[in-house]
Amino acid sequence: MNRRDAISRLGVLIGGTLSASTLSGLLAGCSTPSSVDYALQILTEPQFALFGRIANIIIPETDTPGATEAGVDRFIDTMLAKYYPLAETRHFLSLWDAFGMMYSPEEIDDVELETMILREDSQAYNITGSQSESAAWAFRLLKELVISGYYTSEIGMTEELRVKPFGTANMDIARSEIDRTWSN
Repeated sequence: MNRRDAISRLGVLIGGTLSASTLSGLLAGCSTPSSVDYALQILTEPQFALFGRIANIIIPETDTPGATEAGVDRFIDTMLAKYYPLAETRHFLSLWDAFGMMYSPEEIDDVELETMILREDSQAYNITGSQSESAAWAFRLLKELVISGYYTSEIGMTEELRVKPFGTANMDIARSEIDRTWSN
């Protein structure tokens, strides 16, 4: 699978569109940095831990690796630091900090966090009076980054999507069934 195919499939997974910053990062070749000696670029340790936990709720480990195993947390940090305008990144992070995350992520148990994420996911695409447009935007952007990071990672492309780089082989086609062949 090439980068363009992956990006077009991401649009379908996310719901149609990718933000300009995410799209520019993906087209520029943003990849998941190695976990060896990774230094945070823009996220704080609590934000990094929280986004990693949320990423694993959105894409949990099943018979294929989960989001953090694919490096989605590092991908999010890299995208926000290098491909998003600083004002947009700061606004996004301030919304998450104000979004009930004033306490440390370790204080939220997994069940409580999963319940909160499922509630926000159901509301993010259908804004009701209980959620502001800004909160919905922040959740949609995080989900976009999680899905983009996962499905453009090596794990996402090879283990989840099960890439067949050459398609299926049809070895038993009779020569008489082929109208013409191509030559150069």
